[in-house]
Amino acid sequence: MREEYYDTMMSGKIPKGLPGGFFVYEAGGDENIVFAEPNVVRLFGCDSFDDFMELVGGNFKGMVHPDDLYKIENQIEAQTIYADKRHDYVRYRIITKQGDLRYIEDFGHLLHSGDGKSYYSVFIVDVDQNEYLNTTSNSYAEAEVLSSNRETDELTGLLNMAYFYNKVQMLLTAPESRRQVASFVHFDIPNFKLYNERHGFKMGDELLCEFGRTISDVFYGGTVARFSDDHFVVYCTAPKEEVIECVEEVYRKMLLTDDVNKKVKIKAGIYFMEDRRAEVGLACDHARLACNSIKSRHDINYCVYDDIIRDGLRRQQFVVDHIDEAIAKDYIKVFYQPIIRVSTGKICGYEALVRWVDPENGMLPPGYFIETLEHFHLIHLVDEFVVKKVCQDYRKLADEGESLVPISVNISRLDFEICNVYKLLSDFCEIYEVPRNMIDVEITESAFTDNTGLIKEEVGRIREAGYEIWIDDFGSGYSSLTTLADYQFDVLKLDMVFLRSADKNPKTKTLMSYIIKTANQLGASPLCEGVETKEHYDFLKEVGCERAQGFYFGKPMPLNELLDRMYEKGMQWEE
Repeated sequence: MREEYYDTMMSGKIPKGLPGGFFVYEAGGDENIVFAEPNVVRLFGCDSFDDFMELVGGNFKGMVHPDDLYKIENQIEAQTIYADKRHDYVRYRIITKQGDLRYIEDFGHLLHSGDGKSYYSVFIVDVDQNEYLNTTSNSYAEAEVLSSNRETDELTGLLNMAYFYNKVQMLLTAPESRRQVASFVHFDIPNFKLYNERHGFKMGDELLCEFGRTISDVFYGGTVARFSDDHFVVYCTAPKEEVIECVEEVYRKMLLTDDVNKKVKIKAGIYFMEDRRAEVGLACDHARLACNSIKSRHDINYCVYDDIIRDGLRRQQFVVDHIDEAIAKDYIKVFYQPIIRVSTGKICGYEALVRWVDPENGMLPPGYFIETLEHFHLIHLVDEFVVKKVCQDYRKLADEGESLVPISVNISRLDFEICNVYKLLSDFCEIYEVPRNMIDVEITESAFTDNTGLIKEEVGRIREAGYEIWIDDFGSGYSSLTTLADYQFDVLKLDMVFLRSADKNPKTKTLMSYIIKTANQLGASPLCEGVETKEHYDFLKEVGCERAQGFYFGKPMPLNELLDRMYEKGMQWEE
């Protein structure tokens, strides 16, 4: 059988009908194709080189299926420009002139000519779909080229963190980038684990690919990487205003996608690098911290790392570094606020509240350190100190013959995970001879959403031992009346947001009346925080609220000062 060849009109001939061939295109810029042998032209269903060039737009990007382009561009760059090797191996799909889909293996080599220009010399082969999708290494050569793909993320084809650091560090030191704004953006999908649980890991992987594609499309020309899970990072040199516009565009595209199962809200943190000598890792951390700072915010979708966040990080570091010293040197103080029986106006209890009085920085408000201690799982150190101090103060009052009323202490949800709350209470009550009915345990309502059963079991055990259980901050977040039915408790403490809202919205008083009535019917004592005026007090009397607390009766203060103030006001204590 006679073999047929293409006459190259140069040196030698090329056999016809091969399922592949080679071509050459410019490295960088528009990636213009400068040569494609006839078998490549035929592979794309074209009759001539001009026909082929028109189909693909004259460049390599036009040869690749649009859905595969963003993947292989990162892989080619990773394998040839920044890696030790100068050859690449990638797989992608092409669409012929007739609309047929073909699966391609691509072996390329980066070559540098004497005139300073660089080109990719590429050999492509048409493979069947099964071979294309095969992820195992069938030969030593394939294993060798596949091993060079460590620079890219296997799922999305984006750069991985290590390669991103390496590439961006080189870009930052390039002379042409010195006058450009260097920006880092950290993207995150809040509650992505929950998404996987609801939709499955396959759908989750599809979402991540879609997310990576969207970021790459919007930040065209930027360097995009997937660091881990649902965390993506972008480096770009666009103006600041344009970076923010791109972030908002990513947010819109992900939220307005046609696939209802992939509609997600994303969060982003932005860091504008001022000092080009700074480490890439540190810049990425700043962007991540900015993103993390708004995870619980529902009103904003991006945050720029600035002095506020920097000061917040310094505050966090101060709290973590000095909490042990503060406890050891009694910088941590326990203040007390009176709780009033509404019907009689008498003091029926105190709430123990923690304060930090630093010798250099003065009084640190609770919001300064409580959230940080909870974030770093150190809140139990303070709560243990408060319980001990409360028991000591109770013993002192008893020994001095002062009037005695129960004292409530706040126990964090995390305390149940880190320490034995029941033993903590019982040990100090025993040491300082405090009756258990004189210590009330306040637990924020959000803690009762625990689905492990741990808190419910421990709360039941504590209550059976004789301590009263209070649901604290009811109404401050996503309150649920089912909490009142699912747990045994003694006091329902309405958050101060109710009375503040009632001053502006009459409907709030109707709602409060309903909650207070419900608590009474369930056998729980309703207590309302935030009482600041006589009008507040009169309203609570009218609706049958049993207890009240707020500045109208007294601010939190050290025990001795509180007693003096209560005596001055002529207050009385319950027997």
